[in-house]
Amino acid sequence: MIKVHYPADIEKLKKEYLKIFDITAMESQWAPEEQRTGFKLEDLLIGDFDYLVKVFLWYKNQSFTDKQKDLYTSIFNYEDQQSAIADFFMNNDNGIDLKTCHYCNMSYINKYSRSLSYTDKLDFINKASIPEWREYFNTNSLPDQKLIQVMNGRPYNSLDDFNCKRFLYKNIESYKKFSLNRCYNHFDLDHLLPKSVCPIVSLSLFNFVPSCQVCNEKLKRAKELAITKDDWLKISPTWVDSKFDDDVTIRLVPLDKCSTFFELKQNNDNYKLVFDTKDDLAYDGYISMFKLNDRYNFHKNIALHILDLKERYPEEKRKEISRLLSANENDQNQHKYSDKQIEADILQEELYQDRCFSKLRRDMINKN
Repeated sequence: MIKVHYPADIEKLKKEYLKIFDITAMESQWAPEEQRTGFKLEDLLIGDFDYLVKVFLWYKNQSFTDKQKDLYTSIFNYEDQQSAIADFFMNNDNGIDLKTCHYCNMSYINKYSRSLSYTDKLDFINKASIPEWREYFNTNSLPDQKLIQVMNGRPYNSLDDFNCKRFLYKNIESYKKFSLNRCYNHFDLDHLLPKSVCPIVSLSLFNFVPSCQVCNEKLKRAKELAITKDDWLKISPTWVDSKFDDDVTIRLVPLDKCSTFFELKQNNDNYKLVFDTKDDLAYDGYISMFKLNDRYNFHKNIALHILDLKERYPEEKRKEISRLLSANENDQNQHKYSDKQIEADILQEELYQDRCFSKLRRDMINKN
């Protein structure tokens, strides 16, 4: 639904991804299979999604012994690499933009760290709660009485002051051993092409879709979203030419005759949201898999609100507001109150462009 935003230098990203693995060891195991299948290890790890679909469809049409399947699962063992791959996606230097679930665009999947809550280490030491201290200083074995004693020593004047006094209390590690930049995630990395069906794409960079737990664990799980290569490419958030956002439009459809979007609460039951796929079976299957029609209709007030704003502030009224606000401004500042800027301020499209329901908002603004 929502494309994964990779950095402009995609080749650099691929090189960094390969550093996760012991390529020499993997190649020694895979070499005989490369001769048999024709698939190079590096291509399986960093090949584009169209290549991965080719591998996936080939694999499904082959017959493998249990011994071969076990070998492939061993070579491409996701469980062993799961933590390192998640860290790779969270690493700012790699430039993968994590904002909302790429399957539904309804839930945030951003990473977070303590650095957003505390200005520096000393601020953390002086203000953090007991559970936070236990997490960061590995003090689970320290009795509450001792930990409270440490807390009562606050505020510490400096990091050196804390590092000196901590020796009064056993089992508290040096402040030098923790970082506020340690990242946490609340996203899943789903295998778009199920690894249970084709284990040799289990570690493929462009087979990973950052998603919410509802989409991954409750709805999709190990199901296949498409049958043909063309359909896989259409629905894949990891394929550069995926057309879902262009081809599918979210529309607000009246159930009865309604002439206005005013008084939203009264009109709520008179409308429903639908995903207009132009009867494309691949898109219909995707929407059904993730129950998007049902899930989105709970949030149709977002659409009603936007269309209400569009109705209450048509172009002629925006121009009138623009004239009034720019009347006392010099030429240099008049752009702040242009008709386009007034429209942007009212609808807030830029503010929500990479947030939850960004597609819904775009479609309501531009296509309804």
